[in-house]
Amino acid sequence: MTVLARFLTVLSVLAPLSQAYPALQTRDISLNQLSDFTFWVQYANAAYCANNYDPNSAGTKVGCLDSGCPEVEATNTTIAFAFSGTTLTDTAGFVAIDHTNKHVVLSFRGSFSIRNWITDAIVFFTDPELCTGCRAELGFWSAWTGVRDGVIQQLQDLEAEYSHYDLVLVGHSLGAAIATLAGADLRSRGHKLTVYAYGSPRVGNEELAQFITDQGNNYRFTHTSDPVPKLPLLIMNYVHISPEYHISAGNNVTVRPQDVEVYQGHVNFAGNTGTGLPLLTDFPDHSWYFRRADGCKGEGLPF
Repeated sequence: MTVLARFLTVLSVLAPLSQAYPALQTRDISLNQLSDFTFWVQYANAAYCANNYDPNSAGTKVGCLDSGCPEVEATNTTIAFAFSGTTLTDTAGFVAIDHTNKHVVLSFRGSFSIRNWITDAIVFFTDPELCTGCRAELGFWSAWTGVRDGVIQQLQDLEAEYSHYDLVLVGHSLGAAIATLAGADLRSRGHKLTVYAYGSPRVGNEELAQFITDQGNNYRFTHTSDPVPKLPLLIMNYVHISPEYHISAGNNVTVRPQDVEVYQGHVNFAGNTGTGLPLLTDFPDHSWYFRRADGCKGEGLPF
């Protein structure tokens, strides 16, 4: 927490006080969409559970030690591949086969270790070689490329066997940023997929944001004043992919369809960006996305 506090404090001082971006159109979500959004965040929470990202967990059922993924546990879902602790960025997560809903699910863990927090803070741009002018945050892109070869091999093996299953990528916080970039990369390699990103920081510049937006099938969620989606800062030439699904309901309450507003544009002050500077006091908003999104996070701050 000390590392995060310092990171937010330094970046808050650098934040622009105002910027002229239009608040573009909004639209409502349906009850079916709300049900989907509430379901997929449970897979994001499951990525924080050590039993799911343990490399020896292949063949076991997905389960949440904090009781944070009951709908996932009710499905016939097994882990095909899990990864953690093998890269400098300490990227962790799992690939699971959801036979009940006919999905192959790739879920990335959010920030947990010291190496994860360092990854969050590497805000220099790098060329992901996805499109002309595209620049991605070096830490987030490295977090994906460190596990990419192994994940792609697993997906290829599974898609050969489960060609009629849909591929879904999901994550919360750092996991959401990795899922967003991984989804863009996998699509460029011919994979069809959907991304559910809860509380994601900004992952790149405007060219990259537009490239990912144009790919479609991206659901990026923000919650009230959550400080993480406000980072890295606009002044650093980072923007978000579009659209934004902004949850206006408070913490620990049931979210209704009217509590989720959909905003278009890479920068839209009608949503999370317009709720003020990224403050550590708003960090509780980062944990609640339809339900607790990181309740399975372990104790302490391991390396």
